[in-house]
Amino acid sequence: MLIKGQIFETIVGAFILIIAGWFIFSVVSKSENIFPNEDEATYTASFFDASGIRVGSEIKLAGVNIGRVIDVSLNADTYSAEVILAINSNIRVPDDSEAIITSEGLLGSNFVSITPGGSNQFLQPNEKFVYTQGAINLNNLLQKFTGI
Repeated sequence: MLIKGQIFETIVGAFILIIAGWFIFSVVSKSENIFPNEDEATYTASFFDASGIRVGSEIKLAGVNIGRVIDVSLNADTYSAEVILAINSNIRVPDDSEAIITSEGLLGSNFVSITPGGSNQFLQPNEKFVYTQGAINLNNLLQKFTGI
């Protein structure tokens, strides 16, 4: 009887260790989305509605993933969402480019789309996008069309 109890406790202990290891692995693998890599430059964009954007959301230019969102916070003075974007440092973004929050479809997740401008001057790391467009709320649009 004593051996059966020890075997059961060993199995339960091993199960708990596996779960704890999985948890630690999950936290460590997700935390890499918080900090920019060496080959990424950071930029800032302000949106009046950043719905659906979170840390790790993709940044796309011409449909190609060029970076990720590393921080979303509220600016208490302007009541706008301040989003920090980490973009591949090999990508030069014209300084009149627009950062737009858009979705991959009706049920798709939101991402930041960069529409390049025509300027010959480029944003420098840690500079701010001047032109932005926040997320479009589909519920509000439907209510306007249906008159509800």
